[in-house]
Amino acid sequence: MLKYGINRVLEPKYVLPTSAWKLDNSREIAPAEMRITIKRLHIETTSFKQICLEANNHDEQIKEKIMDIVLKRGKLHNPVTDTGGLLYGVVDEIGEDYNNEKNLQVGDEILCNTSLAGVPLYLNRIISVDKAYKQVEVEGYAIVFDKIPVVRKPEGVPLNLLLFIFNESGTLYRVSREIEGRKSFLVLGNNIMTNLMFGYVIRKKAGLDAEIICLFDKKTDLVIVGKSIDKLLSEVFDEVHYVNILRPIECLEKLNIDSRFDMTVNCADIPGAETINILATKSGGTVIFANFINNYNIALYITESISKHLELKCADGYLEKYDEFDIQVVRELAPYIENAVTSTAVFEEDLAYPLVREDRVLSSEGYRRSMAENFICESRAMAMVLEEILKVSKYDCNVLITGETGVGKDKIANIIQKNSVRNMQPFIKINCAAIAPNLMESEFFGYERGSFTGANTSGKKGYFESADNGIIFLDEVGELPLDIQAKLLRVTQDGELYRVGGTTPIKTNVRIISATNRNLLEQIDKKQFRQDLYYRLNVFPIRVPSLKERKAEIPALARHFVKTYNKKYGINRGIDEEAIEYLRERQWTGNIRELENSVQRILISAKGENITLIDVIKCLNDTAFEQIDFDSQEDLSERIGNDFTLEPLVESFEKNLLRYACEKYGSTRKTAQAIGISQTQLVRKKKKYGIT
Repeated sequence: MLKYGINRVLEPKYVLPTSAWKLDNSREIAPAEMRITIKRLHIETTSFKQICLEANNHDEQIKEKIMDIVLKRGKLHNPVTDTGGLLYGVVDEIGEDYNNEKNLQVGDEILCNTSLAGVPLYLNRIISVDKAYKQVEVEGYAIVFDKIPVVRKPEGVPLNLLLFIFNESGTLYRVSREIEGRKSFLVLGNNIMTNLMFGYVIRKKAGLDAEIICLFDKKTDLVIVGKSIDKLLSEVFDEVHYVNILRPIECLEKLNIDSRFDMTVNCADIPGAETINILATKSGGTVIFANFINNYNIALYITESISKHLELKCADGYLEKYDEFDIQVVRELAPYIENAVTSTAVFEEDLAYPLVREDRVLSSEGYRRSMAENFICESRAMAMVLEEILKVSKYDCNVLITGETGVGKDKIANIIQKNSVRNMQPFIKINCAAIAPNLMESEFFGYERGSFTGANTSGKKGYFESADNGIIFLDEVGELPLDIQAKLLRVTQDGELYRVGGTTPIKTNVRIISATNRNLLEQIDKKQFRQDLYYRLNVFPIRVPSLKERKAEIPALARHFVKTYNKKYGINRGIDEEAIEYLRERQWTGNIRELENSVQRILISAKGENITLIDVIKCLNDTAFEQIDFDSQEDLSERIGNDFTLEPLVESFEKNLLRYACEKYGSTRKTAQAIGISQTQLVRKKKKYGIT
């Protein structure tokens, strides 16, 4: 089994490298391995787009996110899309037991034409980003096993195009073998180069008299343009149409293509595309899914539900000789591509790319950290909440998050969005309490030009239009006035809205996540919140416990915040266990937000290498103990003497602080509140130190 690389699996054990969360990417090779110095990486399309969207299309942030994936996993395997990529590099070292069937030598240029989701990989740095081809120039290395297919780089072919075509995993070759005897074809996708590749292969094999129709989604990536591309499109396709794949029935009716084609190819990764292929293909015809993101299982359900006999085929893995076929296609397409212009691709947040991968390694701690954004979960209460979050994320329903101020409701919304099928689409956050009532309607629903004094002359989209096909997060939803609640109800019921000054309804498809620290049922009783809207928003309720219900997590949270702000401020302070214990026992009325702000303040004000109990007490009780000179070393020197031990010093310090606070505030309730501990704790400590 070592030939499959299981010796490189770190977490979880006893699985193959592709299924593992993390791999051992150390440089030293085993006898049956080969090390490659990496020069270029091709990142699978959906993965690259997800990275770009999260990085706001900034090259430096894109580099950081790619580096972060490799650092966390020891391989290029995006945990959000569950996809990898390909590599080009130079042979650096070959193990003595490596099955070298191709007689490779050190210094040979090669392409690894299998997914990097199963290849140990390390990056020193990323030099540049090519958004048009979804590739990056890098410095690093990869470890391949003798069962991983590699190909010598052919002479005279553009490397970027070759990697792009190899990424189709042999599906071009598969399509070419399905063409014979068929005369009508449909190619459906949302990337101009991918559609052209499949269309070109079909035209070459089927001949000039075949009918080949191309459907692009209206949000297709036009990252390569020019006269040569226009010429190639006209030579390959009889018709080219731009459609809204999110509306498959409308698309079929408009183009009159129901049950028209002998074979259709789906190379799109947009929900709804599988419906177009199923309905556009003749009974007895063939549908080929060209990548691993398509809803192949949904396609099976559709054919069953409409009693239509079709041959459904998904993307192939490794096929013998497909690399030779792909190289020849590259040679023939190269003259067109080399004369084209690659644009600076900008991936917009309204692109509709689903992420429907199963959480196969959800039990892996590293996977959970990635999908749940470092969510601290060390109490039974929060374990149940996290389970609910990850469960509801996959279901396209509205969610109402409730809990006290500062418990992290916005964090919950982020996790739901990141794990939902809309995670590549717009995510608009709105603080309902921060918008002036007179502006709320125009901000939410937009306005037509000239609808009021000062309005934009061309009108304006509102939040709900901008979030079409995405998610809106309504924070502090309990603050909405009743007139806006009525208009919001229409959006949730009918999926349409009217702009201010408008008379034409605008369709919108938005998932709503709401959050509030108010009791909406009490507001309903007081006629301050609409009951019908409440039930629309509260399809799936999530209550986030307060920090006093999850005190077991305070140490983990405190350490997490120390680590976060150490990194932010470029320092390296630890925190003593006594300090952690004090934080755990304190009453945090402001919940996690208060704890985070306090830890940040303590970290800044501390003077030693570690945050001590004295640092914490001083920082958190500066108002209560403003008359004590903490900076004076006189009393401390007398108490320390030559026999310094921490415990007596801390007890002496605590005793003096408690005595001072009791004298100042009088009652145990006020004293406990002032110094941030419970009244019971205070009574116990007074008894311990003999304070009357």
